[in-house]
Amino acid sequence: MQPGQTLSEMVAGLRSSRGLSQEQLAERSGISVRAIGEIERGATRRPHRETLRALAGALNLTPDEQEAFARSARTAPPPDTRGRRSVRPALPAPVTSIVGRADDLAAVLRLVRNPAVRLVTITGTGGVGKTRLALEAGWQAASRFEAVHGLDLSALREADDVPQALAESLRTPDPATAIGDGRWLLVLDSFEHVAAAATTVAALLAGCPRLTVLVTSRAPLRLRGEHLWPLTPLSTPDSDDPAAMAGHAAVELLVERTAAVRPGFALTGDNAAAVAALCRRLDGLPLALELAAARLRTQAPSQVLAQVRDLHGDTVDLADRHLSLRRTVEWSTRGLTEPDRRLFGLLGAFAGGADPADVEAVFGGRPHALATLAAHSLVTVTDRAGHPRIGMLDTIREVVEDQLTGAADRDGHAEHFFRLVRDGDPRLGDEQDNVRAAIQHAVDAAPALLQVATVRALTGHYVARGRFAEGRRMLAGAAGAAPTEQARAWAWHGAAVTANQSGDPEAALALAASAAEAFGADPDGRAATLTLIGNAHKFAGRYADAAAAYTDVLEQARSTGDARRETIALNNLGALAHDRGAYAEAIEYHAAALRRKYELGDRRGVAVAQLNLGAVRNDTGDHAGAAVLLTEAAATFAALGEPGSEAFALALLAQSHAGLARWDDATATGKRALDLARRAEHAQATGLALLALGETAAANGDPGSDALLREALTFPIGLPDQARIRKHLGGR
Repeated sequence: MQPGQTLSEMVAGLRSSRGLSQEQLAERSGISVRAIGEIERGATRRPHRETLRALAGALNLTPDEQEAFARSARTAPPPDTRGRRSVRPALPAPVTSIVGRADDLAAVLRLVRNPAVRLVTITGTGGVGKTRLALEAGWQAASRFEAVHGLDLSALREADDVPQALAESLRTPDPATAIGDGRWLLVLDSFEHVAAAATTVAALLAGCPRLTVLVTSRAPLRLRGEHLWPLTPLSTPDSDDPAAMAGHAAVELLVERTAAVRPGFALTGDNAAAVAALCRRLDGLPLALELAAARLRTQAPSQVLAQVRDLHGDTVDLADRHLSLRRTVEWSTRGLTEPDRRLFGLLGAFAGGADPADVEAVFGGRPHALATLAAHSLVTVTDRAGHPRIGMLDTIREVVEDQLTGAADRDGHAEHFFRLVRDGDPRLGDEQDNVRAAIQHAVDAAPALLQVATVRALTGHYVARGRFAEGRRMLAGAAGAAPTEQARAWAWHGAAVTANQSGDPEAALALAASAAEAFGADPDGRAATLTLIGNAHKFAGRYADAAAAYTDVLEQARSTGDARRETIALNNLGALAHDRGAYAEAIEYHAAALRRKYELGDRRGVAVAQLNLGAVRNDTGDHAGAAVLLTEAAATFAALGEPGSEAFALALLAQSHAGLARWDDATATGKRALDLARRAEHAQATGLALLALGETAAANGDPGSDALLREALTFPIGLPDQARIRKHLGGR
């Protein structure tokens, strides 16, 4: 025992030292498991004297331990009578009751509520109700956690996409940092699609000591410390006697769901035999029973039974149940009209759900059949941020993709989302699953869709959202499938850009070599590749090599009269000089770029040059001069409708205000920059805004400054900025 331990820590430590579980201590002491759990969590601060005596006896305390135990109990703080903060899980709210799972739910809750259990995996075949059980457990366990967060992994196919998906769902670049040592419950649904991401879960558990992860999967994760809860189908009746059937969960679920859509429906002597046979035929699988209940809205149990009789044979084992469910889903689509089936097939091309506006755009008209599909329990319609979202259970989507989704559906889906990417549609931040699905389809089956404009827009899409690892992988895939040499070259270029942005300059240089070979003598492509090579060398700290590449671009641009490329080279040389601390040289390059942009009448280019020049002037201490430039740049970006660039300029302007000791202005401008940057998903602007707010907070003695600065380091900010932060933190 350690001095100063709380009673909760002491009880948990003594129990563990004796090798006892809470259940074993409860059996020895006669105290309930719940009471022991509440003492160990600190929810019960001053237990009854009899409770303490029983625990001391069951733990066989030594005299010294007894004295420390009694002292800890006497000095424990009184119960906290303030209202506990209500935790609202970041999980879909269940809209139906959970039937026949009382024992399963109690077991899963017992596991996730135990701080010693870090990983719980609910396993079972598709359609058996794993997701529904996990959601119920998440909601019921919420009061025991500081936060409950869920992530549906069904739209993912690559384990490498899981960290980014988790980061986006938590709205943080570093989930482990966000969770920290907080008492969190993380619910990961449909893990079988990304089984190799078990290493990500292991790393999270290792880095977050009080995190509990609840997983649903068709197979275990096979990690150390994993607790499995295999979920079996609902019990089905052997008898056709209504009285005997009532105790079987499959019957209860089928009758309850049918009564919901057919008021007055009940189990009777007339329909009991058909209901019992239907439950057996559907193997007690909840999803299959839900689909059958939708049909029972207008048909008798005997009619529905006749339709499903030949779905499978009489003998069904665990391996066959997924096939049974697939056949049930196929049967559920047979009664659909041709327009309904066409829409259903199209929805199978969507990943991660669908916005009705996107469905309408691809479908070519208003999708009136959505109501029919929802009535048959084949799709769901939920709310997301005030807008309807069409969803489809993963198991159903698998069947639809195989049976109804054709090449034309996938082509239309991909063409639509590529058009949104080219247009820079602001909704794309919520549609990454569909963008990924579109690229994968183009790579696998429709390479003609990978034209130059699309590939270049995809590079911008990934860079703007900081999705570098995925962008590198997807663009490299696009390069291998692109239909023309130019498209292939720009895809390799995009892969190189994202590789460099992710912090792998050597890979960027290798990819840039592939791009250069594909570009051949194309001057625009050659200049773009040289610029990229310069960026990679700069990132690696090879400033002389970077300067040589940028200078080559500048000379080429001047020899061909390419004014736009000339200004890009001047800006890059200025940024390189800035990174080296050669401020006079940096100002000279950026001032030359600004003059050239004015000559060209390039409004946006002027704002970019002003931003770059303002950043250097901030670092030379000319905060007043920087503020003038940055104020103009931010106003231009705002007028052009570029919130990410506006945020970038405002973040630098906040630093100018801080340099001028205008603390209120610095805080207000920094907050405005951070809000814009986060909404625009501009990673670098977010980091710079956090840096500005952190430095302002530090200057004002705010103890929260360190947290802001540490968070800023998780974003791709420049090396000088990183050095400033580390100097301030001083190794803390």
